[in-house]
Amino acid sequence: MSPERSPTVLADPTVITFPLGLCGFPEIQRYELNAWGGDGSPYRLMRALEQGGPEFVVVDPALFFEDYEVELDDPDADLIGIAHSEDALVLVIVTLGDPIEDSTANLLGPVVVNTVGGRAVQAVQVSPTLTSRARLFAHRGPLATVGG
Repeated sequence: MSPERSPTVLADPTVITFPLGLCGFPEIQRYELNAWGGDGSPYRLMRALEQGGPEFVVVDPALFFEDYEVELDDPDADLIGIAHSEDALVLVIVTLGDPIEDSTANLLGPVVVNTVGGRAVQAVQVSPTLTSRARLFAHRGPLATVGG
């Protein structure tokens, strides 16, 4: 199953649950998604609900990587209850750079959220062409020329 970009927008805040946690944080399963970066910003903050847990800046990869596709295997789709690709929201974790033009996205570990039930999984990709440090502003896409 290859989830496509969903037109569905999640409300702020939205609680999402990772039944298996995230890579490196298997014990933390509940996160809150909120808009981040001001009016019109495409970024969201994914913050663990557990006190002292991690927080990540995430973004829709389609805004920066036009040809990026995520493969979601059947066990992961079943785990989060995705029956239709239009119910999948794909996000990638961003590492903010200094300067901002040095920011990167983890294309090897996208987050796939079921917009219907709020369950999510980190769908680790196996591809020699993807990286966990893809430069956001070095690719073609609607925001590729926006910096700072």
